[in-house]
Amino acid sequence: MPPTDLVTLDSPAKVNLALSIGSPIPPRGYHPLASWMVAVHFADRLDVRRAQGNSRFELSFADDAPVRSVVDWPLEKDLAFRAHRLLEEHAGRPLPVHLTLRKRIPAGAGLGGGSGNAAATLVAVDRLFGLHAGEAALRGLGGKLGSDVAFLVGALLGSPSAIVTGLGETIEPAPTAELLHLVLIFPGFGCPTGEVYQAFDQLHPVNAARAPDVVRVRNLTTVSPVPQDGPFNDLAEPACRVRPELARIQRELTQALALPIHITGSGSTLFVIAPSATAAKPLARKVTAVSGLPAIATRSLG
Repeated sequence: MPPTDLVTLDSPAKVNLALSIGSPIPPRGYHPLASWMVAVHFADRLDVRRAQGNSRFELSFADDAPVRSVVDWPLEKDLAFRAHRLLEEHAGRPLPVHLTLRKRIPAGAGLGGGSGNAAATLVAVDRLFGLHAGEAALRGLGGKLGSDVAFLVGALLGSPSAIVTGLGETIEPAPTAELLHLVLIFPGFGCPTGEVYQAFDQLHPVNAARAPDVVRVRNLTTVSPVPQDGPFNDLAEPACRVRPELARIQRELTQALALPIHITGSGSTLFVIAPSATAAKPLARKVTAVSGLPAIATRSLG
């Protein structure tokens, strides 16, 4: 694709329909995983323009974000900023941009919001300057930023459903036979990922070596439609230990809706599989009515 002056991308959230975690690997203590990830239409919006001189970054939450918040972290910690720097290093030259990010995905929600921002930045800046880095290179760069980034690079480039293994670097497309309709539920607080993994390690002693259950993850991808009680997540219980109120919300919504309520990633977002497209929005409204929590209907990227 030739260079252009503006690239606009939606930066999608991801949902873990299945997530199996292994024991940490010495010496750095990273946890191998096996996960069925799907990207969804709920997304942030990224605009990247060519700039003269130094790059500029404008990050804020959109007015229609389901959870009102502010960007309260240093720019140097933001994954979009870091992705831009990483791509400059890869290109071996400055890539001056004016990057505007309007966030809707809550921070600390287990939806890969920051990872999606990094992925979208890599793809957008590559297109903006006509670098033609290629999907493998962009995924490789993304893997340096987080375990979800490589998947979300692939989602933006045409593989929105995949089995992800290793430390997030091995991605096997797993196309779905039909669109998946979901209701996302936002408790209004985040779950610190590091604390959730620490709670996981306390539940699963390191001396009992544990490998991710790839077979169980793969088996779920073969079922169509995905049953409402099909998703599973090894980090759900640790997340509830870190944030006990998350367990209460999950329990109360399960009773009120008479439907399985799941947790994605390391939390805190909960989700339910809607039986159909027409049922999703009324179900989201019912969630808010019975719990007072923001909820949105969305669907998987096709």
